[in-house]
Amino acid sequence: MNDKYFLDTNVLIYSIGNIISKKTIAINLIGKDAVISTQIITESANVMSRKLKYGYPEIRVITNRLTEEMSLHIITHHTIKTALDIAEKYGFSYYDSQVIACALESDCYILYSEDLQHNQLIENSVRIINPFRISG
Repeated sequence: MNDKYFLDTNVLIYSIGNIISKKTIAINLIGKDAVISTQIITESANVMSRKLKYGYPEIRVITNRLTEEMSLHIITHHTIKTALDIAEKYGFSYYDSQVIACALESDCYILYSEDLQHNQLIENSVRIINPFRISG
């Protein structure tokens, strides 16, 4: 069985944030079976710079560490075409569709995201899971 899973930007941001309950969950998701994309890294760098006010040396250290700890999916023209198909079929925004396209192309079985519909199955292949959702 394939154990790879994809992490959305919010997971990476929580891993460096101050909300301890979410930080713990996010840190535990980062590892060798996790996949991120160039989009996720660039979005994270932007949030670190604009919202968290990190300096570029610190952003460089964090992004280097993240890309060393996880697989990095490079967005290609095929990814863009797949994202457009997903956006059209499911009604997601283009950028959310690009995240989903990367998860599909990386053969991930789960996409961890706080921003998409929890437990939705995409293309009978990738299930969206909100790792921060409280069971109940």
